[in-house]
Amino acid sequence: MKKYLLLIEDEKLWEKFKNVINKDINTEIIDMIKKKLGVEVKDGK
Repeated sequence: MKKYLLLIEDEKLWEKFKNVINKDINTEIIDMIKKKLGVEVKDGK
């Protein structure tokens, strides 16, 4: 698997995102991608 660097220019937006996530950042982003693609996302809370 290739890894990519995520650049966020809007610091306020980034802080809001970090405050609402329940898992680590990578898992949250992968889950958002899966939801967008219609792939089942397992809830591992």
